[in-house]
Amino acid sequence: MARVEQCNFICTASEEEAGPTNNCMTPAAMHDKLHQLLKGAMKGCTLYVVPYLMRPAGSPLTKVGVELTDSIYVGLSMHIMKRMGEAALKQLGESNDFNRGIHSMLDVNPERRFIGLFPQENAIISAGSNYGGNVLLGNKCLTLRIGSILRRKEGWMA
Repeated sequence: MARVEQCNFICTASEEEAGPTNNCMTPAAMHDKLHQLLKGAMKGCTLYVVPYLMRPAGSPLTKVGVELTDSIYVGLSMHIMKRMGEAALKQLGESNDFNRGIHSMLDVNPERRFIGLFPQENAIISAGSNYGGNVLLGNKCLTLRIGSILRRKEGWMA
């Protein structure tokens, strides 16, 4: 993520809420930018739905995420790195409390690379990247960025 730090935005109503070391954009502005980029971007692509766990199954601290991607790299890498699939769906159960992730490689153009992190929506949208923490959304995006905002709201340091 450090190599594309300029592409990562915490999307909150205020810069103070995003934190002093993060790029900030309002949720509405980032949604508009990302929706324009992603419109039709995955048409005709094979899409992978990747439900995953952050932490062991059964733990009350475990976060569930579901990532929709057009990258087989994401599906295969998450399979290696995370508890995913049935374990994640079982942990989620009937709950609506999960991180929603969308990733599209687009044309992998650095000028069109944006990662929007939406803590109030429990969502991450990544466009224009094809490797690392910018596409494996559970790793750095959920764990470090959104996780630190959630923990700060809960009153402890992350």
